Formats: sequence, structure tokens, C-alpha cells
Amino acid sequence: MKTWQIFAAVLLSATLSVGNAQADTRGVKRFACIEMRWLVPDGSETVSIEFVQRGESFARLTISPQERFRQFNFSTDAILAEGRMRLHLDKEQNKGILNLDSLSYRCYGPAEQAFSGPLMEFDLPVKP
Repeated sequence: MKTWQIFAAVLLSATLSVGNAQADTRGVKRFACIEMRWLVPDGSETVSIEFVQRGESFARLTISPQERFRQFNFSTDAILAEGRMRLHLDKEQNKGILNLDSLSYRCYGPAEQAFSGPLMEFDLPVKP
């Protein structure tokens, strides 16, 4: 019976730690009428980013560590999103940081809003 309890505890611990690792590889940030979603695929240092409005994707981009930064400018009939982001890798800490240097956006009107700051910190994939 004790062996079964130990096995269950180890399995639960492993499941929780995998869940925490996966939680660090994706995220969503809402800017008024725009959602910005990002994903770091398993084993990758490249980040995939998608801009969504009302559940519909209107723009996608990727950013890799080889790019110093990535500028973007997307618009639809009612919205505008433009800015610059960068991906910083800290090999000593084994972390990646997705940072939004600047984002200007408008939703359905002339008033422009802005944001800048870190979006996500994630663990770098283990190299064999």
C-alpha cells in the first residue's frame, strides 16, 4: 500500500511541475479591443505572437533570438496596432524574456493608447 501512495505522490508532483513549466510558455495580454497572444513551442527559443480581435486573428508574427527587435504595424477597419518588441535570452539564468518596447493602439476611434514593458519570462529549452 505504501508503494502505491509513494507512486501517486511522485506522479502528482511530476504533473504539477510539468503544468507549471507549460504555463510559462504561453500567455495573453488584453489591450482594450485587442488581445495579444504568445506561445513558445516546446524545445524552441522562437516566440509566436498573434493579435486577435473578437476571437478573430488579424495578424501574426514570430520573433527569434537572432533578431535584435521586431517592429510591427497592423490595422483593420476599426483598429490599429503598431510597436516594437524584443526577445532577450539570459543564458546564465537559462531564461528568455519577451519585452514589448512600445505598443500604440487605437480601437474604434481617434484616441491612441500606449503600453511598454515585459510580457513574459520563460525557461529556455534544455540543449542535448
